[in-house]
Amino acid sequence: MIELKPWPLSYEAMNTLYADSDQSKCLVQLPVPLDKANTFNFLKAVNTGNSNGHPFLCRAIMLEDRLIGKIELSRYVSYDSELDIILLKEECSKGYGREALKLLEEEVKQKEWCRSIYAYVDTENIAAGKMLAACGYEIGRFFTADVMIPHEGSYVIKSRRGCEMRKVF
Repeated sequence: MIELKPWPLSYEAMNTLYADSDQSKCLVQLPVPLDKANTFNFLKAVNTGNSNGHPFLCRAIMLEDRLIGKIELSRYVSYDSELDIILLKEECSKGYGREALKLLEEEVKQKEWCRSIYAYVDTENIAAGKMLAACGYEIGRFFTADVMIPHEGSYVIKSRRGCEMRKVF
């Protein structure tokens, strides 16, 4: 059984999580090792609950007191929010993402933190799409986005196909 806990605020925890996760099917991919300045800005947002003027909620996904992932929401003025979730490679496809999402949804519903959650999923990420559908998310629009992908110490721009999924409370 997993638990959601406040994020363990450290660059090392973030770097380990991203180094041991599979970002190949993510629309946005981060370089590993992570850039310290940007990571500390992210950790400041986690600590303050504010990211660039928007309410922000981030939880560590813990399995028996071991960090296995993170789940976060960024809320907009409309009270719609955007989901981001990442798990360690070896913990994928075990139901932990679904379990974490349900726990986070319970928390935000109880606090009336948002009225809906959007997730933007790479169309190649079949597992994420299935997980969201199993949690009651409906498919919205399909889109193409040009994203920067880390490549050999730099970045390349690639077009990725994605799908918007949404759940309204």
